[in-house]
Amino acid sequence: MKRYIAYKHPQVVKTTLILLSLFTISLSIASGNPTPPNIVIIYADDLGFGDLGCYNSGSRIPTPNLDRLAGSGLLFTNAHSPDTICSPSRYGILTGRYFGRRVGVEQNNPLPGAQPEIDPERMTLPSMLRDAGYDTAAIGKWGLGADWAAAAKPGRKGYDPTPTAIDYSKAIFAGKPFGFTYEALHYWYGYEYYEGTDYDGDFQHPFTDGGRWHFENGIARNGGPNFSEFDMVQAQLDYLKNTVDYIDSKKASEQSEARFNQQSDAPFFIYYAPHIPHLPLAVSPQFIGKSEAGLYGDFVYQLDWSVGEIIDALSRNGLRENTLVIFASDNGPERVAYPRISKYAHFSMGTWRGLKRDLWEGGHRTPFIVSWPGQIEPGATEELISQVDVFATIAEILEQALPNEAAEDSISFLPVLQGKGGQREDILCRSASGNLLISRGEWTYMNGVGNSTPELDWFREMRSAAFPAPEGELFNLADDPQQIHNLIKKEPSKAKELKTLLQKQVENGRSAPHR
Repeated sequence: MKRYIAYKHPQVVKTTLILLSLFTISLSIASGNPTPPNIVIIYADDLGFGDLGCYNSGSRIPTPNLDRLAGSGLLFTNAHSPDTICSPSRYGILTGRYFGRRVGVEQNNPLPGAQPEIDPERMTLPSMLRDAGYDTAAIGKWGLGADWAAAAKPGRKGYDPTPTAIDYSKAIFAGKPFGFTYEALHYWYGYEYYEGTDYDGDFQHPFTDGGRWHFENGIARNGGPNFSEFDMVQAQLDYLKNTVDYIDSKKASEQSEARFNQQSDAPFFIYYAPHIPHLPLAVSPQFIGKSEAGLYGDFVYQLDWSVGEIIDALSRNGLRENTLVIFASDNGPERVAYPRISKYAHFSMGTWRGLKRDLWEGGHRTPFIVSWPGQIEPGATEELISQVDVFATIAEILEQALPNEAAEDSISFLPVLQGKGGQREDILCRSASGNLLISRGEWTYMNGVGNSTPELDWFREMRSAAFPAPEGELFNLADDPQQIHNLIKKEPSKAKELKTLLQKQVENGRSAPHR
């Protein structure tokens, strides 16, 4: 019988090693129960490092549930998204592979009506878990394409997702081809569907927002898209309810809902991806005014409340003790973080420089919390990790071997969870404009300008930071965490060293050690 790894407090580990010194062992479930852990990943959308109280004592947003989650687990202060925008980061966490490895791909986010971004032959985190006997659920935002071809009408041209080209009586799966046994997602239809004038709630700008529509297990709600009926405010509440109902259903046994496709007594994996706090700020009325950072802050407060609802559902069903919860964000905060500083004195990027789309730290250094009560010693760590490492970590917990052609960039951080040192030496990241970053030790190098989002003059002057440098940027984060002084010309040997290392990593097609 396969034995599943978990964590004990250091003294328990020491005692176990003494008692079983004749064997080569892994850490085992402290209770002796061989049941594998349930796994819940909560993946926020455009949440900044400085938005949560547990990361920023000066945050203007109350986040009591996430603060408690951090207090019950391990808070990472040097965790990075694999990309600086939505879809490529989602690709990374689900595949354990940097999105830039995909040959010939130029589009950062898939076009409406496009086929899936993930190769159908590729092992993914959900497919590995499904094959290990897990029920697997994807709920909320997807952003990685769908199998539109399966429902295409004869004569469909290009990526046309309209009812003239797609038979909406047929299933259009997004998550099922990659290992999800249940999916409740909304698909994106492009920017041309409706307009508004309240782009950020507090900051008045005209905007266009894409049409979206609900799909459950591949089937479109009410027979097909009707964008005027899609309510983004209600959608966030609906997807949270789906998640809570899914957890409740796991304990309902014979009364579980058939739509969830759950097996009796199987462990579960939930990938819950709310569209929060991504624009538009679709805040539910009961949360308006709950923060001191405008509608954005209220939306983050709603996210925090949602996390609390999920943890409560796990607890009342007796599942919390054996559930590994991972909370992260897909990239840094959106560009309207700048006017929020002026109006509310709230720094969504924290003390870092950079926002979503940028290679500066604020674009990809994100909140990352791992909690498993009784198994992970609470605390904080500065160990370097990338979100692509989630795949290898969970594989090691479950003693699942990963083949060479899967999770090529994923390096397990299980030793960090066990209170040991980390295994990752460097990270890669890609900006929205296609520039690349490599960070190793205290140094970070970019092969072009560090920002894709225009940096406002007053913010740069407030930080006394250098102008972006097209020839590349080099910073020593130990001496200059706010990335004020570009050392690309003062430290040419270090720049050359990191540039060479970056090129080698790209050419190798992988950063994880060969298995």
